[in-house]
Amino acid sequence: MALGTGPLFSLGLPLPLDRSGNLDTLAVTAERLGYDLFSLTDHPYGESAPEAYAALAYLLGRTTTISGYVGVTNLPLRPAPMLARTLSTLTALSGNRVVLGLGSGGFPDAIARMGVERLSPKQAVDAFEEAIVLIHELSGGGGRVSHREGHYQVTAIAPSAEPAPPIWTGSGGPRALAITGRLADGWIPPQGAGWDSTTYRDGIAIITDAAHAAGRDLSTFTTMFNVNGVLSASDLPSTRNPEGRWVGGSARQWVDQLTQALALPGRIGFNGAVTDESGAMSLELLDQFADEVMAPVRAAAPAAG
Repeated sequence: MALGTGPLFSLGLPLPLDRSGNLDTLAVTAERLGYDLFSLTDHPYGESAPEAYAALAYLLGRTTTISGYVGVTNLPLRPAPMLARTLSTLTALSGNRVVLGLGSGGFPDAIARMGVERLSPKQAVDAFEEAIVLIHELSGGGGRVSHREGHYQVTAIAPSAEPAPPIWTGSGGPRALAITGRLADGWIPPQGAGWDSTTYRDGIAIITDAAHAAGRDLSTFTTMFNVNGVLSASDLPSTRNPEGRWVGGSARQWVDQLTQALALPGRIGFNGAVTDESGAMSLELLDQFADEVMAPVRAAAPAAG
């Protein structure tokens, strides 16, 4: 099932993991309310943190139309050839309801504590580029794949018949951003960067230049902004904190700000956990957000771009 062409809305599912059934209830409710996707984070260092792909598989099995992704996959913890097989399996079993969010590994100390070899920043970005290439090569059929130089060593591996899912990266540095422009299908600006930030403007410029140099068309390239925030009863003094990160606001403020982002090039999406002013997420609040924010923003999309 392909994602729609309008603005995308994704529900960021909360941590920690427990046995309450809260995650499945939220995912099923998000599907009923018309969310396009749900997302999970990938930081399996604490005792209550989920293994992201086990949770993703379970939640895709509990739903039928909504897509899911790990935003972003902690690549050093998952060798690219096996990640390709995981994605092919999920794509087949879910009916194409998977996106690959991919990062090079932003918490090296925590990753090393999991027994994974520590990579230098350059090595991590090299492995990141190789992984995207390998995931494409090991998807969509074709001849056997061998890769004997660089970080990954594979020999005569038959690709899956399933196509590679869309790949959205969490790139922040110039090399990784250029790789995103050459090879990926979308970008998740890091650290909650907003559409009016220098992080976004500088990053999308690098992505665009690299894409054009590679002869790629970015008309369907997705930018997925992280917008964790409160849905308040009245306007807040500002929708962002002093560091520029989204904090939310009233429904009017959400609609006003998100609609402005629709004027940006490509396909725009918004991912986040929406809470009330006490910091709690509820099914009633998701319903309110769908009615008072998602619907007006979607209705404004043709006029915005």
